[in-house]
Amino acid sequence: MPRAPRHAASHGLASLRVRGVGLTVRGWWFLGAGAASFVIAYLGGREAFVFVGALLVALPLAAGVLAAVRRPRVEVTRSFAPRTIAAGSATSVALTVHNRAAGRSLEATWWDTVPWYPYVTAAGRLAALEPRSRRFAARNHTTVGYDLVPPHRGEFLIGPLSVLAGDAFGLATSLTVVGEPQPLIVTPEVVPLPSAGFSLPAGDGEATLVQRRAAGDEDDIMTREYRSGDAMRRVHWRASARHGDLMVRQEEQRSFPEARIIVDTTADAYADLSTEPTEVDPDSLAFEWVVRMLASAAVHLRRAGFLVSIEETGHPQLDGLGAGRRRTWGDEEFLARLASLELTDEPEERSTRSPGSTGPLIALLGTPSSETVEWMLARRRPGELAVAFTVQTQTALDRFGRPFGIVPEASAVAERLADEGWLVVPVGPDDDPAAAWQAIVAETGRGRA
Repeated sequence: MPRAPRHAASHGLASLRVRGVGLTVRGWWFLGAGAASFVIAYLGGREAFVFVGALLVALPLAAGVLAAVRRPRVEVTRSFAPRTIAAGSATSVALTVHNRAAGRSLEATWWDTVPWYPYVTAAGRLAALEPRSRRFAARNHTTVGYDLVPPHRGEFLIGPLSVLAGDAFGLATSLTVVGEPQPLIVTPEVVPLPSAGFSLPAGDGEATLVQRRAAGDEDDIMTREYRSGDAMRRVHWRASARHGDLMVRQEEQRSFPEARIIVDTTADAYADLSTEPTEVDPDSLAFEWVVRMLASAAVHLRRAGFLVSIEETGHPQLDGLGAGRRRTWGDEEFLARLASLELTDEPEERSTRSPGSTGPLIALLGTPSSETVEWMLARRRPGELAVAFTVQTQTALDRFGRPFGIVPEASAVAERLADEGWLVVPVGPDDDPAAAWQAIVAETGRGRA
């Protein structure tokens, strides 16, 4: 939730930041000078100072009354372009301000509220607006705006708008907070991944996954040996010449390959989990890497023709994107759901049902518990390609204050997975997901060689 605006001095305003009517620094000086004049008049017996003091006190008080009477009465409409953005990107915020008072408004200062430090945008000037009437309809409103770059993914509330108006002498101000906060969805960044790696021939449907190198020839996965009864029109002459036997093109089926992604969402699996989270820094840099890789891998595989199912090690948060809707959910809907993905506790019970189809199994992990590791091992069917990206985090500082070392349990998890035939790719929170994905291509290609 957005925090209340800080004092006006935080962004150069000289007035007191209170809701309603208040005096500026100049107004308080006038009151102080008036009080001093009364003291001088009383102690020195100088009647002239009584009139001076009365004038100095009356001016800021009158300015306060005028500021209350002329207090801005406006309404605001806030829009984002675009409304949903990726982390690290900017969105343009447009504020359309309408004057709803019966008279002409005064020039004012405005700022918007944001839920991270310094909690307000830079102050801007709001021109005087004409009263609401048909005669002044064209000059009854104005549009102001600013660019906003959220610090990380999430769902943020932007607003409300604050409008600060003052009197002509700068002695008093009136602050009006207008409108309701509007949601802004910041999705994880989707990193383009190498196109090679996983491939599945159309004739094998969901039954068989083929691993090939980026430079490999596709003729081998498109053809099979000639069988009695095959039509001659299906003979693949180039493949036949290379093999020395008749080769025919495989029959196409309408089924799709499937890929499953296991994402580690348990808080205990991330050693860098912050005990004092802020609005600027995410709770765990390692978990942010996992979410970014999840977004990149899922979008990449879907665009490559795979059906993608996602399983969580913690309490389910993406149920609507599971097997029941995997054919219908779009990238925008999926990324919007990832914007609010959080770390949770381990569920009391996990499904032990064996997956119904084969395909690549990808795990995005911190340092999972032994129970989670055993559950993951049971999710893999014999012969499946299983890849685990393990995010290793630093746990100590050297004498120069630089982080070094990794969580000791991470090596044990990697060894356990490797012993069971998993391809383990250790990464750091700052590593490029595309480079980590390229490791799959290199390892699977080396295995075929």
